[in-house]
Amino acid sequence: MKPLILWDIDGTLLSTGGAGRTALDEAFQELFGVARAFAEVSFGGRTDPGIAAQAFLNAGLSHDEEDIARLQRAYLPLLQRRLAETRERIVLHPAVPALVDELHGAATNALLTGNWSEGARHKLQAVGLWERFAFGAFGDDSPDRNELVPVARERCAYPPRHVVVIGDTPADVACARAGGAVAVAVCTGWSDREQLQACQPDLLVEDLDQGREALLELLGGLG
Repeated sequence: MKPLILWDIDGTLLSTGGAGRTALDEAFQELFGVARAFAEVSFGGRTDPGIAAQAFLNAGLSHDEEDIARLQRAYLPLLQRRLAETRERIVLHPAVPALVDELHGAATNALLTGNWSEGARHKLQAVGLWERFAFGAFGDDSPDRNELVPVARERCAYPPRHVVVIGDTPADVACARAGGAVAVAVCTGWSDREQLQACQPDLLVEDLDQGREALLELLGGLG
C-alpha cells in the first residue's frame, strides 16, 4: 500500500504574508465591532474554529456556534480578496510544488489543516496547488486538531502505519501521534528547530528541499 501523506498548509506548504489574520480581523470588526481582535491570538498549529473562539475570549465576548459560523462566512470572501491583492507576498516554501508532484503516484497527497476547507481552497488556489490534493481533513471537521488524522483515514480507509503527517508545529506532531501516524516536522513555519526537536518527530528537516532524500527514504520504508 502506498503511503498517505497529510500535508499541513500554513508554514509547511506556504505562507500567506498575514492575509488570513488580516481577513479575520476585518471580518470580526465588521460583525462584532472589535478592531484587531486577532492581534494577540496565536495561530500556529491551531484550527480556525479554535482561533476564532480565542478571539471572542480575548475580546470579552460570549459566543456560540452560530457566531463562529457568521465569522466564517464573513471571513472567506475577505480572505479571497486579500490573497488576490497581496499575491506577491505569498511564499511557497522550498521544493514544495516539485516534491508534491514527485510524490504523486507513489503516495496519496491529501491535506490535514486547521483551516476551514474553503479557506484552504482559497490559499492553495492562489498558488495553483489545490488540485494536487485528493481530499483533506479540515477545521470544519473538528476544532480539535488531534481528531483530524482519524477523519482523514476514514475518507480513504488507510491503516495508521501508512499515514504520514507533515507539519511545522508541535501541534502537527501531536496530532500525528494521536492518530497513530508518522510525524514529519519542517522548520519553515511557526516553530523553530528546538521546539520541534523537543517533540521528537520521526523526521525533522530544515525544509522540504534539504529534507527530500530523508523523506523519500522514510516513505519507502512504509510501502
